[in-house]
Amino acid sequence: MKNYLYILMIATSIVVTLSSCERDKISVPYFSVSIDKNTYKVGDTIKFYFEGQPDVLTFYSGEVGSDYAAKDRFTSPGISKLSFQTAMQQGPVPPALSQDAISLMISTDLAGYDAESINKATWTNITSRNTKWPTSLSTTLTSSDAIDISDFNTADKINIAFKVEGKPNASFAQRKWQVSNLTLNNTLPNGIVTPLFSTFANTGWVQASLKNDLNIGTPTTTGYNAWNVGTWNVSATNNPTIFTTVSGLKAVNSNGIVMATAYPITFDPGTTINNDENEDWLITSAIDLKKTKADVGTVIKNPLIKSLRTYSYIYKKPGTYTVAFDAVNTSLENSFHSVNRMTITIAP
Repeated sequence: MKNYLYILMIATSIVVTLSSCERDKISVPYFSVSIDKNTYKVGDTIKFYFEGQPDVLTFYSGEVGSDYAAKDRFTSPGISKLSFQTAMQQGPVPPALSQDAISLMISTDLAGYDAESINKATWTNITSRNTKWPTSLSTTLTSSDAIDISDFNTADKINIAFKVEGKPNASFAQRKWQVSNLTLNNTLPNGIVTPLFSTFANTGWVQASLKNDLNIGTPTTTGYNAWNVGTWNVSATNNPTIFTTVSGLKAVNSNGIVMATAYPITFDPGTTINNDENEDWLITSAIDLKKTKADVGTVIKNPLIKSLRTYSYIYKKPGTYTVAFDAVNTSLENSFHSVNRMTITIAP
C-alpha cells in the first residue's frame, strides 16, 4: 500500500510539472484584424473583425493620448509655462521697491542646496518675464503671468528659485513675502499637458539663508530671516529638531522655523527696523522640463474573456488615424506581442 501511494505521488507530481510546462509554452500570438473600408465619417460606427484569440488585446485609437507610437514616450520637449502667486507685505511703501527685492531665478547646474553649491551654480535671472508682481503692500496674492521657460528645456534638469534680498533701513522693517500655488506644465504640440509641479507636496521646496541667517525672537513668535520650508538635509519628514507648542509637536528647519506643509510659503524677517543685510533663497526640487505622459491604450480583452471576435469604435473628430491592436500571450515568466496597425481616414 505504501509503495502504491508513493508511486501515485510521483505520478501526480509529474502530471503537475508537465501541465506547468505546457502553460509556459507560449508563443507569438496568431492575430489579425480587418475592417470593411478605410474611410468613414465622424460619428460612424467602425467595426473591427478579429482572427485569433490572444490572452490580452489592447486597442490604440491613434487619437491624442492613445497613440501606440508614443506608448513608451516619457520625455518630449514642448512649451513649458510657469505660474505662481506672490504677496508683498510691510516695508517701504511702493514704488520704493528697490530696497527689498524678490528675484525669479533658474539654474541648470545646481549641485546641492547648501550655500556653497548655490554660490557655485550658474543662475539666470528671469524676473522680468513676469509683469505681474505685487505693486502694493497687501496680504492679497497677485497671480503671475504664464511664464514661458521653454528655452531651458534642452537641459537635463533645472531648479527654480525665489531669491529675497533685504537691506538695512532705519525707518522700515524688511519686506515680508509670500509665495503660493506654483504650477509648471509641459504642453506638447498635440495638446498633451503634463503637470510637472502641481501641488506643494510634489514640488519639493528647500530654503537656504546665505546672509544673516539667525532668527529674530523665539520659536513661538514670527520673525525669521529665512523661508518657512525645509533646509539642506532637513525636511518636514526628516528633521532632527522639534519643539512643543499648544498644538503639539511641530517640524522645524535649521533656523527653528515651523515648516510649512501647504501653501503659502512665507519669508518673515520680523517687524524690527535696521536689520542686517539679508539674502535668502527658496528653491524647488530638480525637474526635467521634457517630462511627459506616455500614451495609453484600452484593454478590450483579458485572459478571462475567452473569445472576442469584433470590436466597435466611433471617432468624434475628422482626421487620419493610425490604429494599433497589441495582441499579447503571457505566462508567469514571458510575454509575446503581435502588433497589427492600419490607417483610417475620418471625414467631416
